[in-house]
Amino acid sequence: MIKVDLFSGHVYTDTGNLKQSDTGDTFIKCGDMWFGDHGEVIQQRGNDLFNLHTGVSSTFGDPFKEIK
Repeated sequence: MIKVDLFSGHVYTDTGNLKQSDTGDTFIKCGDMWFGDHGEVIQQRGNDLFNLHTGVSSTFGDPFKEIK
């Protein structure tokens, strides 16, 4: 499934347990957590996703986008 994040405009290809962004970042799902190839950890909380490092929730931002 292909999804566009409304906040960042990034395109994500999701195949269930694997998510890849248009920037080439890859995330693997294990349980209710997503782990990125650069050390990102995103937790599924109900219908929302929450980035444990940046504090960004999918209700107000793109939790998969790295904030520099």
